[in-house]
Amino acid sequence: MCGICGILKLQESDTELPAVIKHMNDSIKHRGPDDEGYVFFESKTNQHVCAGSSDTQFTAWNTDFEYRPRFTVDEIEKTTYLALGHRRLSVIDLSEAAHQPMCIAENDIWITLNGEIYNYIELRNELITKGYHFISQSDTEVLLYAYKEWGFDCLQKLNGMWSFVIFDRKKNILFGSRDRFGVKPLYYYSDSNLFAFASEQKALLQIPENNIGINESAIFDYLFLNQIELQVEGFFKNIFELKPAHYFVYNIDKQTFSTTKYYDLAYKKGLASFDASKQLEYQRNTRELIHNAIDLRLQSDIPVGFCLSGGIDSSSIVCMAAEIGKEKKHSQLGDQLITFTAINKSDEFNEAKWAELVAKKTGTEWIKANCTSDDMMNELEKIIYHQDIPLLSTSTYAQYKVMQTAAMHGIHILIDGQGGDELFAGYAPFYSAYYSELFCKLKINTLFNEIKNIGNSPTTLGIYAKSIIKYGIDKLLPKGLKKVLAKQIKAEARYLTADFIKNNNANISFAGEYHLIGTNRLLHKYVTENYLKNLLRWEDRCSMAFSVESRTPFSDDIKLIEYIFSLPANYKIHNGWSKSLLRNAMQGILPDAIKNRTDKMGFSTPQQTWLKEINLEMKSRISALMHTDNYVDAHKLLNDWETIFEGNISKAQDFAWRYMNYLMWKEMFFGKDRC
Repeated sequence: MCGICGILKLQESDTELPAVIKHMNDSIKHRGPDDEGYVFFESKTNQHVCAGSSDTQFTAWNTDFEYRPRFTVDEIEKTTYLALGHRRLSVIDLSEAAHQPMCIAENDIWITLNGEIYNYIELRNELITKGYHFISQSDTEVLLYAYKEWGFDCLQKLNGMWSFVIFDRKKNILFGSRDRFGVKPLYYYSDSNLFAFASEQKALLQIPENNIGINESAIFDYLFLNQIELQVEGFFKNIFELKPAHYFVYNIDKQTFSTTKYYDLAYKKGLASFDASKQLEYQRNTRELIHNAIDLRLQSDIPVGFCLSGGIDSSSIVCMAAEIGKEKKHSQLGDQLITFTAINKSDEFNEAKWAELVAKKTGTEWIKANCTSDDMMNELEKIIYHQDIPLLSTSTYAQYKVMQTAAMHGIHILIDGQGGDELFAGYAPFYSAYYSELFCKLKINTLFNEIKNIGNSPTTLGIYAKSIIKYGIDKLLPKGLKKVLAKQIKAEARYLTADFIKNNNANISFAGEYHLIGTNRLLHKYVTENYLKNLLRWEDRCSMAFSVESRTPFSDDIKLIEYIFSLPANYKIHNGWSKSLLRNAMQGILPDAIKNRTDKMGFSTPQQTWLKEINLEMKSRISALMHTDNYVDAHKLLNDWETIFEGNISKAQDFAWRYMNYLMWKEMFFGKDRC
């Protein structure tokens, strides 16, 4: 896991690439503290020069590798037109041979890569049969030759998580790609003078005299709709996100930029008659695919640990890893698995008792990350800095603490269950979609049976009834009336300025996540649009803040994901049970108490309790920063403060939390002079 960046000068300017790329790379050092590398290209001679710094891994820079650093960044001529940078977290092939940016022997293809190609050994063997020779044991070199052999189609062969940019000197293009579901991030910026890319937005802020500002539309989505990054242009105006399952091509000769979607996830439409023998077949296959996905993600030259929330997803991964450890020796697992759990003092939102069951069954070394509201406030500026955006909820802090605790114990790879709910149907909205699909398909007996067993589910009939009403409002009311109604009933609207609401035409939805469409279609929407991507974004930033690589088999193992989406939805929700397929596939591996859990938490925190505990500090922060903002009537919010927090008005409390986060983010990245 690493950090990547690059900058291309489009015309003569005063921009000095060596200094700029060094600042960009320094800003993402946390993503890769083990090594640093650069390659610079000179426009007149078409020559390249590799450079390093005091952080560069090479012990003897005069080595046999074509991509060895020969100079420090400060020694590079300022006439270069293209620079690629890399910060490395050494995970696979810890040697100097895996240094990046990397090139193939002919020096005509260069890469800077962030991620892991889990099937690289399989691809390497295939490429060897085609006559290719390798000098390292890294997946990066395999990806380089895969591109040389198959071009853009190499993306179809990859199983893993990645964002990378390749400079193809013969075609004179930059080719950048992001993995299918958005595990690894990639952002870009361009103006008349340059084109640049990076793993994190903060790196692009290092570009001098940039046109980056605050995107009012994204702020409105955040404050009013409680949503983040609905569009490719997020909180930072003129910084764009490359979507998952997309690649870009920048043609340097023509100075043209284009993006292409290279992958569409297929899914099974409709329902099927439930067949017990088919169910057993699906369970066996799912169990085998999960086994293989985790086994692949144990590939590492450093120790591997596990996130353990006590929920079904992370517990399945830990328990399956324990089974794999019994089958064969994995040196990276050590003598026993090591797991990390976020805990707090709340009875309702503390999953320690569930995680302990798994820890005892698997004999893991179980390490707890204690979370408190005071510590959250102490860490909040750091978290926002690493996230590059304001926080939506306090749960991000719990995830941050797990990653921090893992790093403190020397673990820099964690395997996590992120994506299990979206893959196997773990949320209440999937039930509303399923019930409606059963009704529309006239499967009335099945519908009655599911409702009869609703006690096994994370939903209620009341929630389903509300989802139908809200869905009807969305479909029947004109957009203008919905906006008027939203202003009357949403707590957020009370505190937003009239001009802010007037100037932003958001696509307001009362149903929210409750789309009464086909069940697999809704699962597909969660996985391929913003929902899973945002969860993965928080995970990436929390983990990389501490130089921890987070691996998420339920979010990126293509064989597992494609198989689960090929199955009818009524094997995923059955007899009221969410994730029925996963529960049954893990029969005999999971503790029964975990297998039969009906509640849903994740990185859970007692948010309302915490907000009450820190409300005076929140008020103080808002009071100090509100003069920089014209989107919120902060005086009205502060006048209502006691009513909000003494009256348990949770929506308004959540809004106050978001507003404070927004103000802190704004000052952090733009400063008082630019606010």
